[in-house]
Amino acid sequence: MRRRLRTSAVVACVTAAALIPAAPSWAQETTPPTINAATLSPSAPTGQNNWYTGSVTLNMSATDDVGIAKFQYSLNGGTAYIDVPVEEAPASATASAVITQEGNTSVRYRAVDTSGNIAAARSISVRIDTRAPAASYPAITDGHVGHAATLIPTRTDPAPGSGGVAVLNMYLDGRLVPPLPVQTSDLSLGVHTLAVHLSDAASSSAKYTQTFIVTTSFADVGTLIARFVTAGSVPAEAGAALQAKLDQAKALADAGSAKHASQVLNEFVSIAGDRIAPGSARSTLVGDARYLIDQLNGQLAPEPATGLESEPAEGPKFIPDPVLAPLPHNPDADYNVLVFAKTTGFRHDHIPHTVAAIQKLGIEHNFNVDVYDPQLPTVTLPTSPFLSLDTLKQYDTIVFESNVGHPGPLNAITEQPNFEAYMKQGGGWVGIHGAADSFEIGTWPWYGNLAGGFFTNHPNGQNGFGQCGSCIHTEVVTEDNTHPATAHLPDRWMTVDELYNFDRNMRADVHTLLSLNEDSYQRSLNSGNAATNPLRLMNGDHPIAWCQNWDGGKAFSNILGHFRTQYYDDSFMQIILGGIETTADRTGANCSSYRETSLLIEADRAAGLLTADAADAADTALGIARDSYLATNYTTAIPALNSIVDLANDEASGNAAARSELARQARELREWMQNLNR
Repeated sequence: MRRRLRTSAVVACVTAAALIPAAPSWAQETTPPTINAATLSPSAPTGQNNWYTGSVTLNMSATDDVGIAKFQYSLNGGTAYIDVPVEEAPASATASAVITQEGNTSVRYRAVDTSGNIAAARSISVRIDTRAPAASYPAITDGHVGHAATLIPTRTDPAPGSGGVAVLNMYLDGRLVPPLPVQTSDLSLGVHTLAVHLSDAASSSAKYTQTFIVTTSFADVGTLIARFVTAGSVPAEAGAALQAKLDQAKALADAGSAKHASQVLNEFVSIAGDRIAPGSARSTLVGDARYLIDQLNGQLAPEPATGLESEPAEGPKFIPDPVLAPLPHNPDADYNVLVFAKTTGFRHDHIPHTVAAIQKLGIEHNFNVDVYDPQLPTVTLPTSPFLSLDTLKQYDTIVFESNVGHPGPLNAITEQPNFEAYMKQGGGWVGIHGAADSFEIGTWPWYGNLAGGFFTNHPNGQNGFGQCGSCIHTEVVTEDNTHPATAHLPDRWMTVDELYNFDRNMRADVHTLLSLNEDSYQRSLNSGNAATNPLRLMNGDHPIAWCQNWDGGKAFSNILGHFRTQYYDDSFMQIILGGIETTADRTGANCSSYRETSLLIEADRAAGLLTADAADAADTALGIARDSYLATNYTTAIPALNSIVDLANDEASGNAAARSELARQARELREWMQNLNR
């Protein structure tokens, strides 16, 4: 039976499980029906973050000792109920209703029997968002924007929506760019396009492309002169001369003398050409002045069409958790790897995906993978391998995978000493993402030095990314492409991830492989109000992956990896594989660091293996090289390191073995600096 109930497009269908005779009219029955917990169809949300992107069917069921007359449900907290009648009053009945109301709705539902008894209402949350977010550009008027404006798209999600609108991708003139405010002063005069691919928390998505024309004015040129002077790209004296000519030209133009205003603007062009160094500042000011001349003389070219267009787009894909099982032990495997993912603090949802990805690497590259994480019962070892040094020594390297916890997931008495001993005896360690958010500097500073530093905070993101509400875009810089983990990477590349800040700048202590370009996300459109209130980061120097030789072992850290999608990306997994293979000592890598050599010099001095004069000279030269490296002056670092090699080759400097090791480390540092200098 189908019945039109109301204009809100609700469709109800009913099935009867059994029929009973109606009670006599003289009988008074007061027992209400028993209403069961409702279910939804589809059972799994069709969007992200437990949102549906289409209609949802509410499935209700109830029993009664007399008969179910109808079901009712409410979309407004019980203020009004919608009837779903039941034919022939069965004692056990089911009914369904299609819910289309947008937003996060607490749907109340109940059953009513033939005597009018009403079951106590139950409720279920139904989250529906079928509408994609929208974008607009307030700074653009009638398709035009000045040359000193900032373009920040306004992103809105039609209410009541899922919110959390994220800019998944941004394209300027068809080129993929980080989602940042666009300074029109960085654009040439004329027509441009700016497109944003948006998605909300439900993964409803759309792409908006704005075609616009950058123009200029006397006021814009004055603003640009002031900016360029402040930035140092235009000398102050030249700026003053240009502003004087600009003011003179404007006064003439306002008086209706286009010819004389154009003559003064040509003088402006000459001053800019003579007194400003070649570059963007000069070309911008010259171009704007010539535009004003053409405008005054009615010689501007015809304008193309402008406007904002939208089109459907694909939202983020949902990635379900993998089903994990232990890998069968391969007696012919080349080596053994332990993945440690136990947490006593925040639990990262990428953990099972990382385990599955490393298992896949093990199969493809012939190494065994064991897992210890009691929160993954289907795959974990039964007892902690950290309770025994002998057990740890079965593994060529150990992957700490977002093992978050404070004071930490390893017992300070029964487990931490064994792990330290393992590393001192030549063990390997790979730290992924939240490995830097584990333990504490006050109770285990050794671990902070191993990891390279401790996590302090990270910028917020938007739920529109799907399964990473704290992720934002960044440009990653490949600083050292000689390491097996980074050799496949381009010099610069974009990724989306959760971006840690640290309690220290570890550059002087480790061998940086990858770093973040903070300019690519400090004003991210996806992090709160960062577009107008820049994020506080690491002061422009932001290592994010590094390696080092630490306390007898080999260590590798990649602090990217929060977003589960990374573990389905071959390029990202090659970074992890490179860390595993080098720390397991299966392939070589230059992981020299200034801290390593500084500690060597001091240890040799204390042990009498280097003379005091040699140690002083080596320490001084190393300091020069380190400071030059930190200042990116690699050509100065190289001769300082050469002097250490020469000193180590001098028999008068001390013990032969100590001198040999010092020379080896200095040569590795020199090789690193030479690579950076290319």
